[in-house]
Amino acid sequence: MVSLKELARMTVLGVGMCAIIPMVEPGVSVAFAQSPRFDDARQVVGRTQADLDRAASFLKGNKKERERIRNAQKHLSEVDRHMAQGKFDKDTLDSAIGDIQSVLDHNVLQSQDRDVLMRDVTELRAIRSERR
Repeated sequence: MVSLKELARMTVLGVGMCAIIPMVEPGVSVAFAQSPRFDDARQVVGRTQADLDRAASFLKGNKKERERIRNAQKHLSEVDRHMAQGKFDKDTLDSAIGDIQSVLDHNVLQSQDRDVLMRDVTELRAIRSERR
């Protein structure tokens, strides 16, 4: 597999250009996208989605509680979709964290689900703080 850096160099050499043209969107960290920590972040997002699914399975039909979980899942799905493309979307991650915190603050949860989601929020915040 060719790295973006090598691809940029080959492109520059291939067309005889003197300047390197950015091949990545502004604000995207190629190093983070290629790091093991990036894969770890995607695993945390996936696990959090599964944890929200498990918590939702015990809800007794309260519309607001289900809506809070749906919002969190939607934002986590967007975060994962961007990460799959090698992008880090801090604003959507912030929204997902806020949504999960809202689930913790307002939903009736089993103690195990609450503990697991609190751990997930802590890990998502750690991922967010690494990407200031």
